[in-house]
Amino acid sequence: MNLEKFLVIAGFPGVHKLVATRSNGLVIEDRHEKRTRFVPVRQQQVTPLATIAIYTDTEEGTVSLTSVFEKMLELLESNPPVSPDANSAELRAYFTSILPEHDQDRVHINDIKKCIKWFSFMLKNGIFEEAKKETANADQTSLPETDPVENPETDLPTEQTPEN
Repeated sequence: MNLEKFLVIAGFPGVHKLVATRSNGLVIEDRHEKRTRFVPVRQQQVTPLATIAIYTDTEEGTVSLTSVFEKMLELLESNPPVSPDANSAELRAYFTSILPEHDQDRVHINDIKKCIKWFSFMLKNGIFEEAKKETANADQTSLPETDPVENPETDLPTEQTPEN
């Protein structure tokens, strides 16, 4: 799943899709208001979801939010997300069931709430299916890498004659 084109913007609820870039801002598809809008980057903090990571107690130190969302999707039937308004113990217990190795000192309850809110918004608005389709389309359109065939004729040095 590729979430590079999906953004969170301070002051705008939900998750948005990048449509185009301009020299002074971004054109986004606002899924909350169901319209396209311009966001000046000098006035708004814009964060791509693909760049967000969760602190863990592992050697790597972090795990990408994309991986957390994939795990949440995988366990959706057996372990649906709790309400973001649930108490701290319930939120922590849910997140521990999804990502047991998360760093409980550095991952705060507000971070867990944001993660659950974004996940629920994306699930409700079909963003996960869209991201999976874009990834599948990108995989199909990319050409497979092949080893270059050596051509002995082109690998030979050529004689250059000076032109007068």
